[in-house]
This record gives sequence, structure tokens and C-alpha cells, in this order.
Amino acid sequence: MRKVRVMYEKKGRAVYISHLDIMRTFQRVLTRAGIAVKHTEGFNPHPYISIALPLSLGYTGECEFLDMVILDDMSNEEIVSRMNETMPEGIEVIRAYENARPVREIAYSQFEIRMEYDDGVPLGVIKKLNDLFAREEVIIMKKSKRGESETNIAPMIHELSATERDGDIIINAVLAAGNTSLNPEYIVRAIDKYLPDCTPDFSEFTRKNVFDEKIHEFR
Repeated sequence: MRKVRVMYEKKGRAVYISHLDIMRTFQRVLTRAGIAVKHTEGFNPHPYISIALPLSLGYTGECEFLDMVILDDMSNEEIVSRMNETMPEGIEVIRAYENARPVREIAYSQFEIRMEYDDGVPLGVIKKLNDLFAREEVIIMKKSKRGESETNIAPMIHELSATERDGDIIINAVLAAGNTSLNPEYIVRAIDKYLPDCTPDFSEFTRKNVFDEKIHEFR
């Protein structure tokens, strides 16, 4: 019996699978792949698995994690192979390895925000965006467990830069994760509030990586 962490991608049509359905998908995949994992106890036992930092519906993820405990001596390479053989379109296991670091050590998520403009990129948008998110205060209405309130999201932005690529604006942002997480959608909401002429007609979000407090890759 050993702890295993699976790193996977979620893309394409799979981005519209909710977190609960992703959990059910992995439970079925593990059963079909013949991977013996630890189950919960009780009247209706099911595989004991957990996913770190669940993605919002519609988001692409290139660096997602699932933790489980396997009961046999199956190699990590065989785990990857068996899971991918039974995985639905859009979800692919990249690697499996010994689970050593607790998920609570994740402090930041790196997101790429692609913003489209029907009438072309606004004039001077890159400088405007970089100047906005360099401020010490960027106040927006943010949801929390206690409801919605005005929040300064600037301290939750570790790093942010805007560039242009193939006619779109690309924002690369390293945002707080964990207990004080910042959803990248709030970046777009801040643009809508402070720079309405730069509000995109369409936005797409991709999680590229996750880091610990020292901005070291979490694995």
C-alpha cells in the first residue's frame, strides 16, 4: 500500500465536466483499469481519492493533481498506461509518482487568460493593463463564505503581465491559491470596472502551473 499522486490535463470538451463528475469519472476509470485503490468504509464504499484545487467549470488545466492510495505494487508507468486506456476524451494522465508533499503547501496558481476582442485589440491596452495591476489597490466585489464584499485583490496578485499574441491579449498571472485564493475571473472583472474600454468580448482561462510559497513548482 502506498500513496500515489497523479498529474493530469483537462482540456477540450472535458472542461465542461464539473468537479463532482470528474471525481465520478476517475472512480470509474480506476475500476475499469483494474487499479486496486483504498476505499472508504461504510454502507456504500467508493475509491478514496482527492483532487487538489478543483477547476471552475469551463477552465482548461495543464497541471491538475489527484491523490490516491493503491493497494498493490503496480508501477507508476503502468498506472499511467492503464488509466489513459480507459480515460474519456480531454483528460490525460501525464505522470504518476510517490505522493510526498501535502496539498496545503500549494500557495499560488499560474493562469493564462486569453482575451478576444470582436473589433480588434484596443489602442494602448497592454500598457493600461500592466499599469492597472501594478497598483497597490484594485478594489472589486469578491465573494467569500460570508457573502460578497469589497476586496483589494492587489495583494493576491504575485505577478501579472499582459502581451499580445495572434490578435488576442494574453495575461499571464500568478495568483494566490488555497485559503486566500483569487479566481482569474476577478482579473477580468477588475478590467471591466477600471478599464471598460478594454473589457474583452470573450475570455478563456488555463491553469498552467502551481507553486509553493517560495514560487517553486509544486509536484
